[in-house]
Amino acid sequence: MSTSSIAGKPGKPAVGEWESEGGSLRPRAADPLPEGITAETVVRYRVGPYCYSRLEDALAEHSRRS
Repeated sequence: MSTSSIAGKPGKPAVGEWESEGGSLRPRAADPLPEGITAETVVRYRVGPYCYSRLEDALAEHSRRS
């Protein structure tokens, strides 16, 4: 890939050069939450039809099935 730039910034590729490469775009910034509200990411483990929030429980179910 060439590092020429249409906008005149050396070292940065021109938009047309990377536009169709299939890379992801930067995620949109989330709207700020009101004070007192926080967002959390939760991990869930699935074993067959069951869903667990603790890995230990999922491992126990997995060993019961084996």
